[in-house]
Amino acid sequence: MNTRKLHFLRKGFTLIEISIVVMILGVIFTGIFSTYYTALRISRESSSPGGAAKRDILLAMENIRSTIAMSYFHQTQRRLIFIGRNDGRGLDRKDRLDFAATHPNSEETSMPEVREVSFYLKPMPDVPDYYQLIRREDEMVDRYPKSGGTEYTLLTHVKSFQLKYSRTGAKWEDEWDSKLTKVLPRLIRVEVIVNSGKKEVRYETLAFPGILFK
Repeated sequence: MNTRKLHFLRKGFTLIEISIVVMILGVIFTGIFSTYYTALRISRESSSPGGAAKRDILLAMENIRSTIAMSYFHQTQRRLIFIGRNDGRGLDRKDRLDFAATHPNSEETSMPEVREVSFYLKPMPDVPDYYQLIRREDEMVDRYPKSGGTEYTLLTHVKSFQLKYSRTGAKWEDEWDSKLTKVLPRLIRVEVIVNSGKKEVRYETLAFPGILFK
């Protein structure tokens, strides 16, 4: 009797249990891929003698990856978007991503729980053919989720910034619009080509958008 009763009680999972499992898996996969990147030499030489330091490149990639992990989306809230646009082709991509993300430690710092974040390129002053990788952040989500707030330079001497999106990891797309898909992508592949020294190198990482969405 007790065995049958136990079997009946464990026949299904509640939404809370499923959410806990998903959160645990998200943490595990985030830890696995936080150190995953590739640095591949591009065949051409760079004319710039300086360039970005490897440490700065890795910090910028981690900033993008960890922020995407905090993505927040709810399809009934029009101001909460996740829109990725591609620009350019080949080794000269200038992609852009605009989305909403949760604010870490918002209660302790009295900050809003959700903020606007964007990643994109802007031309480097006095350095032709290279760009700055910009992070835009607005403390509040307003009617204009793609503008406002403060710009921060994450990285300089960037040749290309490319993002690809996927639901399963089997098929990748160059663009993503949550207004059409109604969901976040499950995986995002982030690639930058940067002048480091006298070589242009390519770095890649994987990002997992946050699970705080419906």
